[in-house]
Formats: sequence, structure tokens, C-alpha cells
Amino acid sequence: MSPSSAGAFGHQPGDVLSALAVGLAADASQTGRKTLKVIRARSPELVRMSEATGEDLIATSVGFIDVLLTSLRSDLEVPWSEYEQRTRDYGRLKAAQGVPLETLIDVLAVYRRATIELITQPIEGTQRRDEIFALAQSRLEDVVERLTTCVVRGYLEHLDAEHRTRESELYGLAAIVTSMGRSLDVIETAEVALVESMAALRLSAGALWLKERATFKLVHAAGLDTQDIEQFTRETGPHVKAAVTAVGRSESRVDRGLGAEWNALRAQLRVRGRIVGVMTVGTKMPRIFGASDLLFMAAVADQVAIALDRARQFSNEARTDHLTGLANRREFERIMEREVALAERHNRKLSVMMVDLDNLKRINDRQGHRAGDDALRLVAQQMQRVVRASDICARIGGDEFGIAMPETDLERAREVATRLRAAVSHASLAARSPEPIEVSMGLTAWRPGQDWQAAYEVVDSELYEDKRRRKEAKRLAPREEKPATPMRILGRSSGRRRLAGG
Repeated sequence: MSPSSAGAFGHQPGDVLSALAVGLAADASQTGRKTLKVIRARSPELVRMSEATGEDLIATSVGFIDVLLTSLRSDLEVPWSEYEQRTRDYGRLKAAQGVPLETLIDVLAVYRRATIELITQPIEGTQRRDEIFALAQSRLEDVVERLTTCVVRGYLEHLDAEHRTRESELYGLAAIVTSMGRSLDVIETAEVALVESMAALRLSAGALWLKERATFKLVHAAGLDTQDIEQFTRETGPHVKAAVTAVGRSESRVDRGLGAEWNALRAQLRVRGRIVGVMTVGTKMPRIFGASDLLFMAAVADQVAIALDRARQFSNEARTDHLTGLANRREFERIMEREVALAERHNRKLSVMMVDLDNLKRINDRQGHRAGDDALRLVAQQMQRVVRASDICARIGGDEFGIAMPETDLERAREVATRLRAAVSHASLAARSPEPIEVSMGLTAWRPGQDWQAAYEVVDSELYEDKRRRKEAKRLAPREEKPATPMRILGRSSGRRRLAGG
């Protein structure tokens, strides 16, 4: 626009300014490109972050230049409510992207200077140049101040929302820790972990897998129908490769960018460097997870991992005899019930053995309870050494042990009993115990139609009979002669014992 044509708009600076704004608006795209070069030089970090998020910075620059030029026009009413809302949204977006507020304010100043340059170039050398320049600068300063206020307001709105979200997450984390602390059951702990995590992160579905040796076993799913679990596992399960992994101060690691249909976060649950499980929570609704979501998920995962590890330890302790490491009485009852059911269903063989440490009381009386504990551990060790890995050994009473032997007939069970007698005898001699360790045994083979209590009654009777025979043999033996082996037979004042019900 030439100076003479500028003068044709009249002598009032406002009229000239309005006419200039109308003419320059048509070339705002070129101006936006020029402005972007300035921004790239002054705020390269803003440009990098915007390009990383896919933002069209030229379009953004054109938009702000258009707002500033429109504010200079006197021939129309400026839609300030629309402009202010757009600017607030821009401030919220940049806050979410982590752009410093000072950078945004600086960029608005760049847009103001670029617009003033557009206005002053056509009027250089004219009589009213200084008046028009001063008016443009004054109006644009007011407009940029107004836009800056909107940017700041949007920016602070996002920070306030983030603060409320973090506060809610902290309450959620506290609820997770409290809820999981109420239970030492693995399944219940997994359920609480999923439900509370989904609530805190506002997600709709989740699943938790525990690591067992080299594989992962699904222990609980929430918000998923049976037919959806397979797809959820296929897209977000333990073996799916993730696009992004967050590694921070938390021990657990969090992955995102997993599946095609699910927007999900997956945590590797770690305790002291060991992976104890994997937990995934997600939704099919549109959702973008920010860095704070990953950090919160990692904090939750640490608590879940600790709770699951504690629950698993408690579960093991609840099933294990603390002295010998064998299964305890309750676990042996559960195993017997399961094995009898399997034998009945699949027509399998099953044998049961009872072992009694006969002279435990005498060892305790003469050598002390520590020696008695050593004798119990010795018997337990020899049981585990003699039987197969598939057989289950248990301590079911003070001096009583049980062995469940699936897929084993009575003849094979007798061979095991013979080896166990020899192993206990040799171990007793090797230990040079002042009091030889003596055991009695009972054997039976399960018969179709028997429940596990009936099978146990039979083997208990066999054990009682073995003790009686050995006691009688010792009574009839010459007093001056010693037994060929250190295994002695002691009687028992009580009658038959039953496993169930004590």
C-alpha cells in the first residue's frame, strides 16, 4: 500500500489504521511465516515442543496476527468472547505440554511487534506516520495485555486442574495402600489393587498377572467380560512390546502405547529387583496419558507389588510348616481332597503314607527340644530326598508326617517306605545322635468310592498296627541284645488318630 493511497482514507488516524488492517489481513499467511522465523530464533524450545505434538505453528501465528489486525478495525465489532476463549484454550494446551508461561508471554510480544511492523511499513514517510504508529502501538498493547491475561488464566486453570488431579491421585494412592493393607489374600489384594487404581486414574478395565517361574498367570480381571479378557491380554498383557517406558524413582516400570483398541498403562510390579507380576489398566475411550499419569501409576505399582509380595509370603506361610518347610496339616487336607477327586475323575492310582517319629518325647526329655526339632527336620529332609517331585510331603502333627503319592500303587509305595526307613537310619547314624531316631509307618492305596477321610482312617490304622508290631518285637527281644538297626518301636497311649477335626 503506497503513502498516497493511505492518505486517501482520510485524515483521521483511526480510519487509516482500520483501512490498513483490512488490506493486511489478506496477506496474514505470509506474515505468519515471517513471524515463525522470529519465534524460532527467540524460543527454539517452544518450536521443538510444538512440532513434537504436531501443532501447525504457522497456523497459530496466522491466528494471532489475525486477532491483532481485527482489533484495529473500526468497521466491525471484534468477537472478543471467541478470541478470549481460544486464547485461554491455547494457554491450557501449552501448560499441558510443559511450555513455560514466560515463553508464551514473550511469544505474544513477538506477535505484537510483527503486527506493528506490518502497519508502519506502508505509512513510512507520510505526514501522519507518528500519530498512526502511536495509535497502533497503544491499541495493540491493550489487546496483547488482554490476550496475555487470557493465556495466563488458561495456563493457571490447567495447573489448578492438575493440582486437583494430583490431590485426588494422592487420596487414591492412600486408599490403595489402606485397602490392600487389610488383606493378606493374594486374590483379594489383586482385586483391590485393580479397582482402586482404575478409580484413581478414571479407567474402566484392568487385569493383573502374577509371575510363576518364567510365565505369567492371570489372577484377576476387572471391568472385562469373559470374551474380552483374551483380547485385553493380547493387546496389553505381560508379553506385549510397549512404545514408551517410564523409568523414574519408583522401582516399578510403567509402559504405554500398547494396543490398537485400548488406551492403557501397564506396570511391571517389582520388589527388590524381582518382577512379581504385571498390572494393566485402561479404557477404550479417547485418553492421552501424560508424564504425571505414568509417575502416579509407577507409585501405585510399587505399593501393589509390596502388598502382593507380602500376601504371597503370608499365603506360603499359611500353607507351610515353619519348622520343616513341608506342607502343614491344613494344606495336606486340601491336597488329599484334590488328589482323591482327580483319582476318581481320571481313574488314577493314589497311595498314602503316614510316618511317625516314635521317640520324639524321649529325645526332648533327654536332650532338649532343640534336639527334638533337629530330629523332626532330619525325618522331613529324608522324606523329601526319597520321594518324587510330584509327591507331597506334610507335617500334620507334632511327630506325624503324611505323604500323598499320586499315580502310585501299593507295591511302589512299599518300595518308597523301605528306602525311607533306610535313609532315616543312615542319617541318624551319621548325625551321631545320642538317641537313635525311630519311625513307624502306615500305607494304604485309595480305592474308588472312598473319600479322603476314609483313606486316611485306613492308613492311620496301618500306622497304629506297625507301631504295635514293632513294640511287641522289642518286648520279646533278649534284653542284652541290641537291635540290628537303631530303629525302635514305641507304643502310643492314645488310640487311632483322625486328620480331619484333630
